[in-house]
Amino acid sequence: MIETARLRLTPVQLEDIDIYTELFTSEEITRYLPGGKPYSLEYIENYVPQKVSHWTKGFGTFIVSLKSDPIIKIGYTGVEQIPDSKYCDIRYGLLSEYQGKGYAFEAAKAVLNFTFDTGKVSEIYGVAVIGNLGSEALLKKLGMRSSSERLYDTDDLLTFSTQAGL
Repeated sequence: MIETARLRLTPVQLEDIDIYTELFTSEEITRYLPGGKPYSLEYIENYVPQKVSHWTKGFGTFIVSLKSDPIIKIGYTGVEQIPDSKYCDIRYGLLSEYQGKGYAFEAAKAVLNFTFDTGKVSEIYGVAVIGNLGSEALLKKLGMRSSSERLYDTDDLLTFSTQAGL
């Protein structure tokens, strides 16, 4: 578990399917995720166990809750290795009512520090769909710089990266 000034981050568990369902069935949230539209319940049911099993690598995704009321899940953030790749990227998503309050930065910064501190990752990437100005600004605020690496097979992403010790 990680605690920040306002947040509690706990490694994702199977019972966290509730927050993923709320996020991934929202048209507003998914417009900047792969596919650009809400995900099926079947997809989400297969997705969450993958997030849980990623923790065998020593790092992964956290569920973000309010420190003042840890029962309230507001989203997720984490660093994961991209399947069949040497690259690791940061991922995050918050419910709409918690966006624009600095929670995403606070959680993402804590997760970057945690992941680098494991010693298992020396460079972390981040991607933003072109036009997702909020995500692009967040990656830059995290200290990430533009990268020419192509992490995913699509032309509609901007890629950024940061290294341990920067």
